[in-house]
Amino acid sequence: MATSNSPRAPASQSLWDFALAFYAQPQIAEICVQLQDQHKVNVCLLIGLRWLDDSGKYLSDGELPDLHAHTQAWAQAVVEPLRSLRRLLKQPVANYAQDEMQAQVRAAVKQAELLAEKKLLLDIETWLKRITFTQDASGTSNIERYLLPLGVTKDAIELLKEKF
Repeated sequence: MATSNSPRAPASQSLWDFALAFYAQPQIAEICVQLQDQHKVNVCLLIGLRWLDDSGKYLSDGELPDLHAHTQAWAQAVVEPLRSLRRLLKQPVANYAQDEMQAQVRAAVKQAELLAEKKLLLDIETWLKRITFTQDASGTSNIERYLLPLGVTKDAIELLKEKF
């Protein structure tokens, strides 16, 4: 949910454009990677939910788990294996020199991972266009409803809500 000093996402701003701007903010990348590694947070889903919060739109109790399940198929089959390979390529591989060629392979995998995340964000945006949003009577943001059950602290959630 946007704070009083946080601008709302323009209705015409795509989720991809929002994601690029949001992720570029100080500390956001580090927080997202930490949440991803420690709590298995789907960062693309997190950003999509933040985009909704900034737009003043809220998923119903049934739609949030449906969206989460929908995003997991692509994330598990494509994004996570690419991320694992990219991280593996940061280190020497047994019996192979860690050289410029390995760095080029890692860069190509990183580009593929980014494209896979872009596809996921575009798919999230398309999925969200098919639903009717609720009014937030509870005062609980979409990202809180996603992150609290995963054990993410309220301090981390507040930081994600305040940025941008």
